[in-house]
Amino acid sequence: MTDAAAAPADRKAEQTDRKAALASLLKGWAKAGAEPERLAAALGVGQILAFIGFAWGAASAVSALVAGTPPWSGLVLALVCAGLRAVMQSAEIRFGFEASAQVRAHVRRSAGQALARRGPAFAERTNSGETASALIDAVEKLDGYYGRYRPLLPVVVLGPAAILIAAFSQSYVAGLIFLITAPALIVFMGIVGAGAAAASKDQLATLRRLAGRFNDRLQALETLNAFNAARRERDGLESASQDFRKRTMKVLALAFLSSGLLEFFAAIATAGTAIYIGFSLLGELPFDPGETITLQSGLFVLILAPEYYMPLRRYAGAYHDRADAEAGAEALAPLFAGDEDGAPPAPDPITAAPEVRFIETGAIYRDGRRGLADLSFTAEAGKITALWGASGAGKSTALKLLMGYAPLSEGRIEIDGEPLAAPLIGQAAWIAQRPRVFHGSLRDNITLFDPSVTEAAVQAAAEAAGVMDFAASLPEGLQTRVGERGHGLSGGQAQRVALARALAVDMKLVLLDEPTAHLDGEAEARFLSTLKRAAEGRTVIIATHSPAVRAVCDAVVDMDGLAVGRGAP
Repeated sequence: MTDAAAAPADRKAEQTDRKAALASLLKGWAKAGAEPERLAAALGVGQILAFIGFAWGAASAVSALVAGTPPWSGLVLALVCAGLRAVMQSAEIRFGFEASAQVRAHVRRSAGQALARRGPAFAERTNSGETASALIDAVEKLDGYYGRYRPLLPVVVLGPAAILIAAFSQSYVAGLIFLITAPALIVFMGIVGAGAAAASKDQLATLRRLAGRFNDRLQALETLNAFNAARRERDGLESASQDFRKRTMKVLALAFLSSGLLEFFAAIATAGTAIYIGFSLLGELPFDPGETITLQSGLFVLILAPEYYMPLRRYAGAYHDRADAEAGAEALAPLFAGDEDGAPPAPDPITAAPEVRFIETGAIYRDGRRGLADLSFTAEAGKITALWGASGAGKSTALKLLMGYAPLSEGRIEIDGEPLAAPLIGQAAWIAQRPRVFHGSLRDNITLFDPSVTEAAVQAAAEAAGVMDFAASLPEGLQTRVGERGHGLSGGQAQRVALARALAVDMKLVLLDEPTAHLDGEAEARFLSTLKRAAEGRTVIIATHSPAVRAVCDAVVDMDGLAVGRGAP
């Protein structure tokens, strides 16, 4: 087979694998709402059975009135079944919504946990706006699939089957009309639905790109204004918005087309049934069907005819929910890639300063990039160890290995002589080059909005980390509010707030990634002085290429030459 001939086959196989992966993802999420989904499906089938009872009672009552006999038994049956059907319809919608809500909550929670496990190594390579759009818009795309589509699947099969049996019991010709027309409806729905799925996928992808672009431009507004590029970006966003509008209208057009086709064929089938019943009752059929239609049986079948297609109508309306869900799952799939085995086990609590040992450790990322090779060193308990080297030597990767933010591909890591079996999330403090400062008070930024952290712990941490050196002069002290990304704080102050986070929860292992890279000499000296005091009773590992940081360390690991030495050069 030539390369040209093999390419379409490869693309088809790739598409098949992708669809199978998305189906597996959607099926796995469904477990979170399985119970209310089953109840919604059962109620959907039950209301159709109730409608059959209503149809028989109504036909019986009308037939009795025409015959001049009391219609009460049929009328009571019709009223009871109608009331029961109304209750079942309401309960079906309620349980469908509950199933959808439980699944969406589960997906958002799982996605958040997946993001936490991947950490900076994943977040740094993705567009934050697109990720936010996936967590909000893509998850909302799952609503109809789990709230309407999945609970409806048993109804589409069992409901028409029950009506078909009831119709055949009164007229085999009417039953055949029902039986023949239903597959044609399904075929046309499938043809239009395939186009709707592709359009829905394009629409969501466009929305994600638009959200990512808007988020990026909003954060860079100062730069855009400085270079007189704001107007150009405004026009670009307007053009992207118009593109999204057109794709949304295309999805709606396909939805209306699908519904129109369904209504057209359902109307023809219902009209055909009505014509047959009418001419049978009048005795004007041009052929002998071999059956006798009474007023009661004819009315019964006529009342059933629209309901026979009702599950298919509902399925047509919900079929686009499947396309939306597949588009949503595709947007969310990167967050769950590699999570087939579930969450990693929780790490053992670290209650004292640990000894950390790397033994011929290496890391290779998913895209094939090597982040670290053959690193061996020991960070002694209660000491400050520097990972020294130029940019690209693997200093940050070594720290990320401890947190599970980079893959441990070679060698092993030991904590107090025991192999590292799980990331140290929640057991080790992480302080990056530019610590994240949230919109809130200084106290909120120290506790990370955790109400369980006591006031005494916050005060002690703020004192030890040097936060009170500047917070004491503020009008509201630790209650002073700061802006997002540290607006209102200098770089050194933000670093001290980050250090206070580790102290407030008494982390015994502290990891710092180039903590003074963006500080001037004076701010660096103040931070290092604070760090030296706060490091007592803790194991501290610092990735750095700053001579000042190296001077305060007890040991230095030269990442360029893979040599271990003492702190000051």
